[in-house]
Amino acid sequence: SRKTARVCLLLAAIALAFLSILRYTNEQQYSLHYSHNDNSNLNSLKSRRLSSSKTYQPQQLIQSPSNNEHTDDEDTASSEEGYTYLIIHYHKSGHILTQNLRDILLQIDPSIQRNYIDRFPKRQHDPTTKCPHLTLHPNTVYVQSSPDFFCDVDILAEELLTRPTKQRGVKLIHLIRDPFTMAISNYNYHSQDPLPEGENWVKRTNPCAVEDKSTLIYAHLFMKTFTSPGAYRLMEYDDFKIIQTMCHRLYDQQQSSPGFYQHLLHLSPTDGLILATTYLMLGHGGDILRMANNIIKLRQLQTLERQIHLQQHTLATFSNESKRKVQVLTMSMDNFIRRPKESTIQFLEFISLGNSGVLLSVEEREEIATRYEEMYYGKVTAGDEHITSLLSKPKKMMSDGNIMEEEETMVVMSDTVAVLEQSLRENVLWGRVLGNIANLVEESLKGV
Repeated sequence: SRKTARVCLLLAAIALAFLSILRYTNEQQYSLHYSHNDNSNLNSLKSRRLSSSKTYQPQQLIQSPSNNEHTDDEDTASSEEGYTYLIIHYHKSGHILTQNLRDILLQIDPSIQRNYIDRFPKRQHDPTTKCPHLTLHPNTVYVQSSPDFFCDVDILAEELLTRPTKQRGVKLIHLIRDPFTMAISNYNYHSQDPLPEGENWVKRTNPCAVEDKSTLIYAHLFMKTFTSPGAYRLMEYDDFKIIQTMCHRLYDQQQSSPGFYQHLLHLSPTDGLILATTYLMLGHGGDILRMANNIIKLRQLQTLERQIHLQQHTLATFSNESKRKVQVLTMSMDNFIRRPKESTIQFLEFISLGNSGVLLSVEEREEIATRYEEMYYGKVTAGDEHITSLLSKPKKMMSDGNIMEEEETMVVMSDTVAVLEQSLRENVLWGRVLGNIANLVEESLKGV
């Protein structure tokens, strides 16, 4: 009928208006000049995207079943492919942990395939879309480090959900961390003597030279996200120049100790921490800001899915988390350090939600989580070089194999770490910027 047609046109107009707001394409203010090396990897990503035979609108990818389709639990693997699992982490936010979570998932569901390497180059993106080209497959688990999600949210939805076959959606586990503990862990890790295996790049790198180049690239990308509708203005443009100045001041005063690593060894702990943190903000690392950027992008993606269901009058479907196309579990590395068993149970509950392929009883979840906790405490006690915990080692298990009471195993900050954190919080720049990011992290963990 004409009335129905008018309603459909109105809904389409609302959808376009909503997406146009999310795009926030003020290109004059946020123009980006790519003077760096996009070259092989990024050109490959671009060519693969351009060769794609079909594009989708978010409404096509995130939609509810029609009235003629079953809407109960019959939409299982018998009629659809399984979930795609994407575990995202950043530098010092759980590299080893992500591998453990992946292995747990593979053990409880043998039908899931493993992707052995990062699905796409970390810290890189298509220069046109500002996101990597994902090409994710169902029934597969991916562990991905430091993705560049700088694209518009509708493009991110397309990259995550476009499949050659019918699929259930994406279960995305986002491992984040308080930026203060992330910065201190990064400093502790790279100032170890001897340096951990595989970290020789720290000896060769001039962090300030890298940041001089990176600032031109990333400042515009980060600020476009931080000033987008519904986001947080976590920092100002001038802050990037201040960080560069900090880096040069600290690096140039130790000319007798060439190389990033030698500076970390010979500078005072507070100055070494500041130098290491400048690199974690802007350099090839840059993962503190990248983490904040992606928290905002994933939140906008969930808002987009909710808006589409609202337009389709299927909000009840969105309210049922197991029916969502994009399911995001935001987890804290700090919580995994303090409460490994409880955090593992949270992960298992998320994986099992609406997933007929993973049906675990409460007892099975407890058993799996207890095994992980014992393994983690064993590595900490043994002094694993990859676990540079900010906290003192937890007490060992009792002789009968039982874990001591929670209040006895709680780990506490050392005096040195407390001093380092205080030095960051009292710094005019780091206290403000990292404090803003810490608030964003806390809200994200609460589901705000």
